[in-house]
Amino acid sequence: MKIDLAKINNFGRSPKSTTDPATENGADSVVDEAEELARAERAQWGLRQVWTTRILRAGILAALGAGTVALILVVFGSSPTPNLTDNATKDTAAVDTIGQAKAEDLARQFVVAWLQASRGNEQELDHFVSGNPSLPTAPLFAATDPAVASIDFEQKSRTYAVTVSVSVRAASNANAATVRRYFQVPVVVTEAGVRAAAFPAEVAEPSTSIDVKLGYKYRVANHPIATSAHEFLSAMLTGNGEVARYLTPGVSIAPIVPAPYRSVAITDVYSSEDLSAASASAQRPDGDVVRLLVTAAQKVTEADSVSGQYALTMTSRGGRWEVSAIDATPLYPPAAPRTPSSSTTTPNSTTPRADAPESASSESRQPPALSVPTAGDVPLFSPSGTDPHSSGR
Repeated sequence: MKIDLAKINNFGRSPKSTTDPATENGADSVVDEAEELARAERAQWGLRQVWTTRILRAGILAALGAGTVALILVVFGSSPTPNLTDNATKDTAAVDTIGQAKAEDLARQFVVAWLQASRGNEQELDHFVSGNPSLPTAPLFAATDPAVASIDFEQKSRTYAVTVSVSVRAASNANAATVRRYFQVPVVVTEAGVRAAAFPAEVAEPSTSIDVKLGYKYRVANHPIATSAHEFLSAMLTGNGEVARYLTPGVSIAPIVPAPYRSVAITDVYSSEDLSAASASAQRPDGDVVRLLVTAAQKVTEADSVSGQYALTMTSRGGRWEVSAIDATPLYPPAAPRTPSSSTTTPNSTTPRADAPESASSESRQPPALSVPTAGDVPLFSPSGTDPHSSGR
């Protein structure tokens, strides 16, 4: 067999073109341009890959650096997050409703047990406090209706100072007068439990001799706003009428079911605005608001009634007055500095009392806000509906 060495040496090589030189030179030029274009594209792609890699590396390094800085801030306390957490923890600890409830419950039980204790029952008091109290041979008091009058908390010692009010009478006489007495008990509350730190200490009852002034300046008589208030209260308290028809649109006040009273009679009305005949001649614009304090005689039986007072917010709409709210608290006058009164000045009969409300018929003067009378003074409102402060006018 004859072997062709020329073919073996040229194996894998492109065969030479059999075309003419001019044609071959043109084809080579096209091939060179294509190869240059491919090389340029490969170089551009490689450059993009290099920049992409650099950007990714920089992003990773930045993330690692930020994490390291955050870790350092947390460790060395420079981050605001621990402060916020601490504040939230302090607020939560300051209002420990569970601990307060435990302290109140123990104080109520302890005061009743201590008042009714006698010799031989020391073990009952050991449940609340440690110590050896001196007890009578027989119970001296009967204690009922314990209630928490006040409570203070000492954060450092975790001690609640609980003041308990309780009705006390002589144990030997069931018909003896009952007196409300007050006792303060220090109660310590921990995770391990709750216990009194000392025996009850009797304290004075809270003072009620404070002067409360109200912001209702004017007495209302024969005005449509009083009629609207009366109809509303009658519907709510007696079931006589539909409550919704007397309310401002969008306001919801439910009637009392079952109705507690047979009827309701208005005995007095005071307002925050002057609603006398002169000022009431012009119709109030829609949305005008007036605050009322209404005193009502609420009939329970044919012979007996009880007085009630209702603070109402009234709003005008379409020439009528509607109830916008039963106020949770009455209207108070804006704070003003007190002027000391001279002991040498004697008021005459034409000078109005400082705590007397203005009558609707008196249009020339506007006295200060209504003041609740002190003990022994005349009542705030007369059951008959007459002004208790109008005598001598």
